Amino acid sequence: MIIYLYGPDSYRRNLKLREIVKFYRKKHREADIISIDLSDNDSDWIKIRDFLTQPSMFVDSKIALVKESGSIEEKDWIEGLKNQIKTEKTFVIISDCDEPKKEFNFLLKSPVQFQFFGELEDRLLDTFLKKEADSKNLVFSEDALRFFVNYIKSSSDRSWHIVNELEKISLANFKNPITLQILQLIIDWAATYEVFRIAREITACKTTKERLRFLERAFLQGVSPAYMFNSLGFQARAETLLRLADYDVAIKSGKIDYKEALFDFAIKL
Repeated sequence: MIIYLYGPDSYRRNLKLREIVKFYRKKHREADIISIDLSDNDSDWIKIRDFLTQPSMFVDSKIALVKESGSIEEKDWIEGLKNQIKTEKTFVIISDCDEPKKEFNFLLKSPVQFQFFGELEDRLLDTFLKKEADSKNLVFSEDALRFFVNYIKSSSDRSWHIVNELEKISLANFKNPITLQILQLIIDWAATYEVFRIAREITACKTTKERLRFLERAFLQGVSPAYMFNSLGFQARAETLLRLADYDVAIKSGKIDYKEALFDFAIKL
């Protein structure tokens, strides 16, 4: 049997991996187990192949944990995986960051059990953040929560960042509700503050030339367009907020990207 977990959300993917391993180790107490990360050593696929093909005399099952299976394109490796799809006592549990390459598309077909872990968006992000905050008995003021969500949206591996930052806040042992001022003390906001300052300047500028100058400054400092866009959204009011919402719809529908939206916004504001 093959269980395939993939996607950029490493935190939730690893949680699922541990959950599955715990289940199978409880069910097959005498199982042999091997754990290999193929991104560390591309020849280690041979260890997995040998582990899976060698007969076991004293155990009733085998479990192979494989990370970054797609980093190896050897035909023998791919065929070896295919041979494990219908095994009953051998379990191959794969955890990959990226979607499978064409040669590995069989991992997305039954009877392989597969699950995608994408970056958290919109309601899923809000729900996950609230659940994790509740588990640590943390309550945020409205503006602090809004600020926190926009900060998370600008990052990759969002669930990991949520858990990491909430852990910092919890250890700081401040009283609830956590205010915006407290939040800024706990998280490293030096670079973040600069981005929000630039966003404020863009919305305040009276000429297109000035707005474009501040936008270029942000990009020269390595600020991601998505982060810049979310920073503008946090500070926007009234008509400007509605315009940004229209851009957001266009971005998510694939009509434009964040950078194009920002330049168009700066020109037409």
